[in-house]
Amino acid sequence: MRRFLILTLGACAAWAQHGVVREYAALSPKPGAKPLAPLFDAPLTDVSICLGPDRAFYLTGSAAGASGAVYSRQASIWRSPDMRQWRLLRTISLPAPARSPEIHFLKGTFYLTAGLEGGGTVLLKFEPGDLANSAHRHVRITVRGEDPSLFLDDDGTFYWVMGGGEVARMKPDPMDGLAAEPAAVVEPLTGDVRSVAMRGAFLAKVGGFYHLFVAERRLRHGDLGRLGEPGGTDDTWVAVSGKPDSGYTRQRYLAFPHAGQTTLFRGPGGALWATYSCTDHRGVFRLKPGAFRVEQVDATKPVWPIGFDFDKPDPPVKYRPAGILLRPDTSSLYEGGPVAALQPAAMDPVPGQRAPFPWIRDTSITRGGDGVYFMTGTSGNMDAIHLWRSRDLRRFEYVKPVFTLDGSKPELWYNQAPRRLLWAPEIHYFDRNFWLTWCVNNRLGMGLLKSTTGRPEGPYAPTYEGNRAFLAPQIDASLFQDEDGTPYFVWQGRFLRRLKRDLSGFDGDTVELLTADGEQVGYEGIFLRKIGRWYVVLAAEWNGGGNRQDGTYDMMYAVSRKLTGPYSRRRAGVPHGGHSTLFQDERGCWYLAFFGNDRTAPFRAMPGIVPLEIEDAGEDLLIRPGRVPSPVKTRPAPAGPLRTPAATETVGSAWWSTLAACTRRSWWPADWSPAPPSASG
Repeated sequence: MRRFLILTLGACAAWAQHGVVREYAALSPKPGAKPLAPLFDAPLTDVSICLGPDRAFYLTGSAAGASGAVYSRQASIWRSPDMRQWRLLRTISLPAPARSPEIHFLKGTFYLTAGLEGGGTVLLKFEPGDLANSAHRHVRITVRGEDPSLFLDDDGTFYWVMGGGEVARMKPDPMDGLAAEPAAVVEPLTGDVRSVAMRGAFLAKVGGFYHLFVAERRLRHGDLGRLGEPGGTDDTWVAVSGKPDSGYTRQRYLAFPHAGQTTLFRGPGGALWATYSCTDHRGVFRLKPGAFRVEQVDATKPVWPIGFDFDKPDPPVKYRPAGILLRPDTSSLYEGGPVAALQPAAMDPVPGQRAPFPWIRDTSITRGGDGVYFMTGTSGNMDAIHLWRSRDLRRFEYVKPVFTLDGSKPELWYNQAPRRLLWAPEIHYFDRNFWLTWCVNNRLGMGLLKSTTGRPEGPYAPTYEGNRAFLAPQIDASLFQDEDGTPYFVWQGRFLRRLKRDLSGFDGDTVELLTADGEQVGYEGIFLRKIGRWYVVLAAEWNGGGNRQDGTYDMMYAVSRKLTGPYSRRRAGVPHGGHSTLFQDERGCWYLAFFGNDRTAPFRAMPGIVPLEIEDAGEDLLIRPGRVPSPVKTRPAPAGPLRTPAATETVGSAWWSTLAACTRRSWWPADWSPAPPSASG
């Protein structure tokens, strides 16, 4: 994923403790963002809005069934003077069953485009006068294709746009048809990340460049899309060109999450707006008309990708040639569920760090014997393990660096490569002592430290002897202690090895923790705990996009009644919650330590606390994010052997509504309420 920083030092200081959009590639909401609300309550999708000659707004769209747009012989048109109050203006008959109608006011004339059932596209032209009762006529533009749109260039040339990105120049009077054959100007992705269901192309000129918007679901790792959603999320992607009908960038970027088939128009005050037509189950609402203001962000400067080398800024390649990023108004939420509205806990910055704001990645939190919570993670200048403490999980006070790489001794094992960085330290508390795992990039390996005083602030020393890594060359080390007291070292995305009781070395062979279908739970950031009867493996995965690109960095999990597995089929537990750790409060409620890594996370590189709702369903353990921490719920175990749960199985709505709260801690706005649970948690 590409990540960029545009805030000044002063701005960073002012926004440091909030869900600030720290990089211009981010789509994170501003502090206090509210869920986007439908314009009105009607089963409608593929929403289209245009500004009319009377400065009023006109809206149409596809009739919607349970799963999306349906074909209809009619199209309804609504009118609003202010984008707030809408009334049905008229309903017109179409020449055949159609869907995806779009309304346009161009060169003093209202037009309506539509895609016909069975293929083919039509254009309707209304006579001058009041649109409420003006006559219209239609012509068929193509015998194939779907989801058509109409674009008027600055030189007066009309273009026909349709499907997943086909464009054709039209004759001077668009009712006379095409002047050239439609040609595909963007192509679906194939390979590791692939495009499915590309549709609803729409062309707009913004900042002197042509922006082609396409509704597209992207899948990776089988059928998983962003947020780990089976089948993908219905997002709006954009390609840019200096010409309307050719030359589009091969690399499209995610512009409007969950907006589906969109149209752009000038809203109140002349601001650029877009329509929201969500059909997936992860949006803030679905199959109702919505609209939002579009933000244009300068995207020309390469800047630091948080958590990586300070001296190697990412170039803003994907935003060329326009040099701007288009994103939804960051004062609204477009994703549903508790995590979308999560707010970060406050934290002190590391003294002397190069970054102008407090930050942390790979957040690790544990509760000590005195009830105080201790936190560490990748932070500071990435040359030390830093420690914070908190009594309420709302604010973390900086304690000290408890371990620092010694750069003055080149012979030390962790100094054997230039530009080495200390990543992903974790803090663990068991056997009345504190333990730290950590790793160094460039394949130098992992370390294991023990507090020599039993206190969280140390000092710490290696549990083993010699100038060497505890284990090399992988990364992301963690610890697990089973109920019988046996400690284990876990690392990367799937490896487990038993330790000696004093953690000075290994006492067994390496085991791979795999699912019943032979997969690892995730590719990095493994974490292992036992919850009741179940061993639970967490790991991070980029879903719906390439690593550090437009996918989501999700917490995947799998469960087993046996430590070494096989584990259940993996599924997404907490969206945006990759490389996370579990911990409990004083009442035994479970939480996930969160940090925010991908472009659509609720915030970036700050500590988050996600209360978990966990249910032992007898043949499976179900985990999902909640708003209020709750105890583990248990269903009576069914008779018969255990079965492997499906990837989409999750906690039902009855469990959602009958949870008993452990405590009333909350990291969400007081007036926010979560949407009903979606298909895969």
